[in-house]
Amino acid sequence: MSSITIADFIKSGRQSLAAKNYWSALSVALMLPSMCSRLAYADKAEYHKPNGDFKDKKCYIDWCSYNIDKDRWIISCLGENFAEVLYDIRCDIVHAGCAHVYPKNYPDGLGFYFSINDGGTSTEMTKYRIVSVKTLCEQIFFNVENWCYKFGLESGASSFARTQVFDREIKDDRLLYQRLCDKDRADYLEEQFHKENSTNQ
Repeated sequence: MSSITIADFIKSGRQSLAAKNYWSALSVALMLPSMCSRLAYADKAEYHKPNGDFKDKKCYIDWCSYNIDKDRWIISCLGENFAEVLYDIRCDIVHAGCAHVYPKNYPDGLGFYFSINDGGTSTEMTKYRIVSVKTLCEQIFFNVENWCYKFGLESGASSFARTQVFDREIKDDRLLYQRLCDKDRADYLEEQFHKENSTNQ
């Protein structure tokens, strides 16, 4: 049976960029630190609430702080508080559908707008930075891939199998899918058969 891996999300994000589907690519890119942080901090108590749920904000910000801390482009665009900024952008994009982030309580007091179809540069104005969606996504994809290898898996992002799926284009998946459907149907028919015979006796 096939599995969805972090590599699949990165591939989808890059395909979205190639198709100029920027908001899809940005949504994927901004979700990736959440996925990685849950893997990285799965066994660390300080990243869990008393009920066992993850402290999502702490996970996200700490993962970005420790794993994107050498990315000069992201830091130059988003500032020294880039991890908090990324988390806020993620929340605003995913939860509210905002394409910009208003000035918040960051030390530099800047807000952010996104730019598409550009050369990958960023522009700093008095109150805002204009950030290239394409370059931001590419940088996040690159950093996530690096982390996957650093995390200790030889095949990198492809090693993180999180969800099993049936891929009907793969022969073995089709075969297993059909076998499971047939078995389930046969079990149901057998159950009905026994019910009918038990009531007739």
